[in-house]
Amino acid sequence: MKLRIVSMVVLALLFASAVAAQTKVTGKQQCPKPEVVGTAEARDEAGHTLTLEKDTCTWSTPMEMVGGKSKDGTYVAFAETSPTRASTNGTYVGNMDNGDKFYLSFHWAVVKNGKPQSWIERVKGTWAFTGGTGKLKGIRGKGTYTATENENGGVANVEGLRDPTFSIFSSVF
Repeated sequence: MKLRIVSMVVLALLFASAVAAQTKVTGKQQCPKPEVVGTAEARDEAGHTLTLEKDTCTWSTPMEMVGGKSKDGTYVAFAETSPTRASTNGTYVGNMDNGDKFYLSFHWAVVKNGKPQSWIERVKGTWAFTGGTGKLKGIRGKGTYTATENENGGVANVEGLRDPTFSIFSSVF
């Protein structure tokens, strides 16, 4: 009985230390105007379009993770826009300076302010790691980002938390 209680306490402490030990990640990324792969009118209301786009971005302020720094990456995203709202869902593949990769999903949605331009001046979105290679295999974490854009491209400021114990847990479970 005492062994079971001690085991449960040790497991609880291990879990609590893993949660408390999350590491902050931040970075700033520059992206040119994305390449539009295809666009279609939804035809349910005027100006409602669905677009597939892709882009390659560079990190002007890299994220530092497990001894490496992010250098660039590519995303593919599905964007939905109308005269009153816009949203984007996508997948990003990031490259580290040591050759490792990290994968994340991202999302944002806004209500437009009625301006006629096709870009959104400022958005706030969420992201989450979905995997990685090398030292980033099994990476976990999530965060938020803010982005500003104009007709030439955009800048994204990324922040979040990364679980530094992901390599320990991925090898155990």
